Amino acid sequence: MVDGITPERVREIVAMADRPVLRNLLITRGYHRLTLAMAQALGSADFAWPMFAVWASKQAGQFIREEELGAWVSTLLAARMPAALDSLALRAPIRRALTQIARHVMGGNTTVFAELGVAFAAFSAAFAAPAGRTEERLADVVGLFSEGPSLPDEVTVAADGALERRQQGGQTMIREALVYYFNALHERRPAVRAELVLLANGLCGLHEQTRLQPYIAGALAAPLTELPAAEGGLIGAALAAVVRRAATELMMTMALPGQVLRLGFDLPAPPGRPLWPEELARLEHPRLLQLTEELGAYETRERGLGLADRVEDWLRLGGQEVQGSGPTTGRAWATACATSSSTSARASATRACWRRRSPRRRSRTCWQDGSPRARCERGIAGRSGPAARQNR
Repeated sequence: MVDGITPERVREIVAMADRPVLRNLLITRGYHRLTLAMAQALGSADFAWPMFAVWASKQAGQFIREEELGAWVSTLLAARMPAALDSLALRAPIRRALTQIARHVMGGNTTVFAELGVAFAAFSAAFAAPAGRTEERLADVVGLFSEGPSLPDEVTVAADGALERRQQGGQTMIREALVYYFNALHERRPAVRAELVLLANGLCGLHEQTRLQPYIAGALAAPLTELPAAEGGLIGAALAAVVRRAATELMMTMALPGQVLRLGFDLPAPPGRPLWPEELARLEHPRLLQLTEELGAYETRERGLGLADRVEDWLRLGGQEVQGSGPTTGRAWATACATSSSTSARASATRACWRRRSPRRRSRTCWQDGSPRARCERGIAGRSGPAARQNR
């Protein structure tokens, strides 16, 4: 029996505002425990979203502890602006910029865990035993989350530098994902189960990335806010560019066991294996087809994943450009352990290059016929049907 984590414990961890470093460590460890709990329920062939979140949270910890970013800033300054390293006047604004970056990353780290940590803790606890995998229990778990589209948080910076946050929108994507994970529990056909887990993972990733958008934007805008006025403006602007570049480069790198992924490049195939696992060589689930259409996955697939995820396009969301830079796709979606033997994990990683063409947020619910196990296969029209299959 896996030593899981309860929703109550998730909330306790999120509330540890006075111990941010320890909180991040517990969040990362919590995702690991949830990964094991979900694997116990689903089996080892298809890993659920928390596995990806382990590495995203670990990376966030480097910013929260202000470790690698400060060292990388020093390295870049030594190469480009060596005099800045000896300037006492620049040390304070650099420190403020690094602190503000850490605050935004910390805010995103806890925001995602507060939602999805609770979701997976409740799910894994409710369905650990096969006898308890009933639709009545599913209704209880899904009922923890509200109807409504996924929307970015409203985030502002107070006079003292603290973040003031207000959640907007709803959690329909989480509700939908939980139903697909539940369906996967009862599915014995490997390819169908892999599609269900992939779809659920994708919905979780899309929801969390939508919520994270202002935190990522704020982190990368912090150097532009804190530094340009330093030393009369000219030096400050150049310094801001260096700090922002350092933050962007670290955010675009994900260290995994045995390899380092750079999010601006295509993911490599696992050694000795094809990039696309056999179970997902042909997608059939209507909702998964719809999601791939929304994210432009077919375009990417047809080009042999030749899509370079350009850093400067990261913070374009719904046609509204925000200062900053980085990729359009979410970290948890993009870092799905390409070396894993899991079919759904490898396919989720493959879809790291999926791009968001529009800000449309589906508020569809899986409760269309009164049953929480309904598969949401109705009302899906357009290119997510046969035409999409012909283009694979």
